[in-house]
Amino acid sequence: MLQALVILLIVLIIIMIVSVIIANKKLIRNRDSVVQLISTAIITACCYTVFILVPSGYKHLAAFTGGLYFLTTDWLVVSLMLFVARYTNVRPPSKLPRYSVYLLAGVDSVSFLVNTFTKHMFYLERMTAPQLGMEYWDVRLKFPHVIHRVFVYGLVLYSLGVLLYKVIQAPGIYKKKYGTILIQTLAVVGLNILCSALNACYDYSVVLYASLAISICYLALYALPRKVLEKIHSIIVGDSVVGLFAYDNNGKCIGVNRMAEELFEGRGDIYDVAAQYLTEWMEEHDGNLSNIMESERTVVRNGEKKYIYVTYQKFLDKKKRYLGCCFQFEDRTEVVLRYKEEQYRATHDMLTGLLNREAFEVEVRNILAQAQEPYYIVNSNIKDFKLLNELYGTDVGDRLLIAQANMIREAEREGSVSCRVYADKFCTLLPKSYFDEQQFIKNIKATMESCLTTTFKLHYYLGVYEITDVNEPVWTMYDKAMMAIEAVRGNYEQVVCYYRDELLQRIMKEKEVLGEFDRALEEGQFRMFLQPQIANNGTIVGAEALVRWIHPEKGMVSPGVFIPTLEKAGLIHRLDLYMWESAAKKLEEWKKQGREDLSISVNISTKDFFYLDICEAMRTLAGKYDFNIKNLKLEITESALMENVREVMKTLDGLHGLGYDIEIDDFGSGYSSLGMLKDINADILKIDMIFLQETKNVKKSTTIIKNIIFMSKELGMPVITEGVETKEQMEFLADAGCDMFQGYYFAKPMSVADFEKEYC
Repeated sequence: MLQALVILLIVLIIIMIVSVIIANKKLIRNRDSVVQLISTAIITACCYTVFILVPSGYKHLAAFTGGLYFLTTDWLVVSLMLFVARYTNVRPPSKLPRYSVYLLAGVDSVSFLVNTFTKHMFYLERMTAPQLGMEYWDVRLKFPHVIHRVFVYGLVLYSLGVLLYKVIQAPGIYKKKYGTILIQTLAVVGLNILCSALNACYDYSVVLYASLAISICYLALYALPRKVLEKIHSIIVGDSVVGLFAYDNNGKCIGVNRMAEELFEGRGDIYDVAAQYLTEWMEEHDGNLSNIMESERTVVRNGEKKYIYVTYQKFLDKKKRYLGCCFQFEDRTEVVLRYKEEQYRATHDMLTGLLNREAFEVEVRNILAQAQEPYYIVNSNIKDFKLLNELYGTDVGDRLLIAQANMIREAEREGSVSCRVYADKFCTLLPKSYFDEQQFIKNIKATMESCLTTTFKLHYYLGVYEITDVNEPVWTMYDKAMMAIEAVRGNYEQVVCYYRDELLQRIMKEKEVLGEFDRALEEGQFRMFLQPQIANNGTIVGAEALVRWIHPEKGMVSPGVFIPTLEKAGLIHRLDLYMWESAAKKLEEWKKQGREDLSISVNISTKDFFYLDICEAMRTLAGKYDFNIKNLKLEITESALMENVREVMKTLDGLHGLGYDIEIDDFGSGYSSLGMLKDINADILKIDMIFLQETKNVKKSTTIIKNIIFMSKELGMPVITEGVETKEQMEFLADAGCDMFQGYYFAKPMSVADFEKEYC
């Protein structure tokens, strides 16, 4: 019996050694933990084999080898725990439990080594088994050995619990992966407990170590990984978003996945379709098929066009022999449609469907490069379109723009192209022979009538430029057509206006102004002039600051030349900052001279609200210069208020918070003066000079002025009237209750030095 057990153990040890050698060759994640577990099992089996072979008379040797067997069981269950943790990927949240196990196993190991001399864990007796007729070492356990058993069975139970959890929690394909090891581990533990309970001569559970080692090696490193991989491959191929046709080396279709069936649905038997597809592919390429080939195709499925990216691939063995091939079909319909949509967005205006600026420029260049006849650039512009949006909302404005675009699109002929430049600005390139001025006007009127009610009338302008140089920049052509519009803006009787060469002189002047602006500002060529403001009792109360450009070569440059140019170029805010600072600096000088009774009014342009934080600029001035804030009056025109009412009101509230007084300039020339007054927190009203100009309706003008002054009194707002040029006008305004006057009757704008000489 002993000889048979020993032979069996030796055979099993050899099998486990072979398993370790084979496992070491596998490059798999769990390899190290498998090798460690089997190696520990080999050592444990070897120790037990030596222990049972120790003859009687060598009791100390038997006690020593027995102790080695018990201590190796500690490390065997530790290795089992580590393997299970790695195999199931269920690990303690910290390293402390693992280090604690190492410490306990180490203490237990030392205890068994010392037991050879102390006999505190177990001692041995030589016994004879009557039924077997042989002697064996009977292990007599002492109480401390119970701690060893608790430790060992505790780790085993933990490992079994983890395996059981994974069996319950894992998908069906993985249950066998954990369940087989769970069952075999239970068998080893069960046999060990049975041998202990029956006080058997030998621990037969050691025999199962080899079977468990082989099973773990096979399941962890070979069979189950391969089965799982095959199953996953099957799922990947079957559920892939890429369609597949697979063929053997004879060109016979041997596999089709679900996506391919859906792509070629409705064409008959899918395997016949696949065979025909390969035949057509080979005919298309004359049989010259490389290992990998790609192509873009389209298929029609259920009446819907699909864009497919096709990849053909050969399969070769290690000796480059042909095994078969496959087609991969990637449905790129969404990508292609998205790309087309992005292309459309990149070249078209999304509201109107016309070309955008960039695409229009390219098309114009292409058309003019082949032009055989004269061409026109025609621009369109709607006067007061912003006001339309304010009054009726952007929906009405958008509806008008779409109708206008449709009108332009319907009028297009071969060789013409149109775009929406921005806002209500449209541009069309067309042959000169196609341009019918009267038909254009007729179409415009029809569009206006279809979109708007009779309560609001819009005026439509067409600027026309005849192209004389096809190599001229496209947007220079556009600018010239816009110059024609600008030349007649305000003329409600004219719709179509043509570019003339004289308009180019204006551009040259503008460029000259812009080219010299920076240096002029830096050198102080811009000067502050002051026009006095006189109270109705005849005393001077202040002045309005007006800018003059004293050019070193050209002399005085009219504000009518450079101010519109700077406003158009978006530079007026820099000049305004310069003027504000000049006024603040001068008020500081007057304060030091004891003249705090004089104020200076400065203008805030419409563009300043877009380019500047006006409140911050005025706060900076107040901190930089020592002047009475109430003496720096801020003039804001009605047109500025109408640009962006909410933002302007917010800015005005901020300026009031800083202590500045607000003047409404040119009152009466805007669109909704009365409605504006109820919402705007202003301090002073400045009546526009248009009411003092000669007119046939003198009575109406005087009535309006009287009522404006009366209204301002009711609102608690002082009134300044500008443009006073005669004594009669002054006397009339004084009788009407006007508080202050400004105009040529009193003085023209003058230099600061002349003003101070005259009034200070």
